[in-house]
Amino acid sequence: MRDAPAALTWVRADRANLVACLDFVTRTGQHSRIVALTSGLAALLRRDGSWAEALTRHTTAVNAARQLNDRLGEANALIDLADARLVTGDLVGAAETVEEALGIYRQLGDRLGEANALTDIGTLRRLTGDFPGADGTTNAALEIFRDLGDKLGEARALRSLGEVGYVTGDYDGAAEVLEKALHIGRARGDRLAEANALNDLGVVRRLTGDLAGAAGAVEDALGIFRELGDQLGEAHSLSDLGTMRYLGDDYQGAAQTLAHALRIYRRLGNRLGEANALSDLAAVRQLTGDYSDAAQTLEIALVIYRDIGDRLGEANALSDFGAVRRLLGDYTGATGVLEEALEMYRDMGNPLGEANALHNLGIVKRLTDDYLGAAAALGEALNMYRDLSDQPGQIETLNEQGILHRIRGDLAQAQECHQHAMDLARVTGSSQNEARALAGLGRCALADGHTAQAQILLRQAHHIFQRIGAAEASQVYAELDELPEGRP
Repeated sequence: MRDAPAALTWVRADRANLVACLDFVTRTGQHSRIVALTSGLAALLRRDGSWAEALTRHTTAVNAARQLNDRLGEANALIDLADARLVTGDLVGAAETVEEALGIYRQLGDRLGEANALTDIGTLRRLTGDFPGADGTTNAALEIFRDLGDKLGEARALRSLGEVGYVTGDYDGAAEVLEKALHIGRARGDRLAEANALNDLGVVRRLTGDLAGAAGAVEDALGIFRELGDQLGEAHSLSDLGTMRYLGDDYQGAAQTLAHALRIYRRLGNRLGEANALSDLAAVRQLTGDYSDAAQTLEIALVIYRDIGDRLGEANALSDFGAVRRLLGDYTGATGVLEEALEMYRDMGNPLGEANALHNLGIVKRLTDDYLGAAAALGEALNMYRDLSDQPGQIETLNEQGILHRIRGDLAQAQECHQHAMDLARVTGSSQNEARALAGLGRCALADGHTAQAQILLRQAHHIFQRIGAAEASQVYAELDELPEGRP
């Protein structure tokens, strides 16, 4: 094979034959071939699905390895099974499976297998909100990789540590380890490792508010992926760049970049990437007020997630769909899909998703005059965001709590929530959330009889909303228009 795309084309073309061989050796009990063929198909099953099939195949491979008393084959098959459980959203099952593989690697004295399993455990702990556990496990893997002189593994562990750093708000620490991973990639002439590290660095820089630096790093990664002919890497970088553009309030640029990523994913037949790009496009359309288009885009993404068996993607799409249905005024429909998403997140042990669903449910309950239910949902969401050190989630929930307190007549508490949200928004560089906090403070001032102060605050909010092209601009304009000399 001349390159990875050629290999992928071949394996896709012969997938039916390979699966037929695997079915034959499974029926005839050829255990060693079951283990080998399933391992060979693992990457294709992960890329193209279906993931339900992957779960079945890898479970069969684990059992076949046990029949052979092939401990190494069993451990490797367990790792593939854990990966299938991870992508389907079964984080608890994935963690149990990797722990089992880790025990076997240690019994065999296979330190490389041990380090790889520890890195996987670190990722799972991060995803379930156990950040200290993720940091400790990944550092243990890093030590082994360094003892073995395995630079590729070392770079992988460093990137994993960077992910722990940026989700916990330790952006300096995340940047430091990612710079080390980047140095390893460059020192080895490993352009792919370099590109992956640059992409991760871009994410960290975005989180620190350095959107120009973030975009620069991701664009550098994008250039390398294109140089390598790595279209999947190119699509991933375009997706990240699109996210940065809409978080930087460049909604038009974000939509164009995400549409480009979507075209590549579809050309590659990468259905997971396609669904993720569609979800991101829906987010941009929601921010610009195109709610019907956002809903249609999410419905397409939802079908793909369900087809490939991605439960986490499905839950995320349902949660986003609930928010869009709320914006369309369909409160009953919004409640239904949000409760479905919430149940899925709890079943998967995903606290961030749970917090997002509770946040959106809190808004729906407020709009349907269930103020006690809204307060409970928003309070639970805020506590979870704080436990996860998720600042964007905290900001959005504080603003929602401010709205609820104002409606219930507690202006002092409402102002405190909006002020806290504004302070955090300015630290993180979130223009839209800053504008929402300013608008909330303006409405509190108006309710308290301070019309002049309300005008100032609402004008500031309108200016930001208008600058970034947010849908809220027209609403704030209408509020100002009702005030004496309030029109911007």
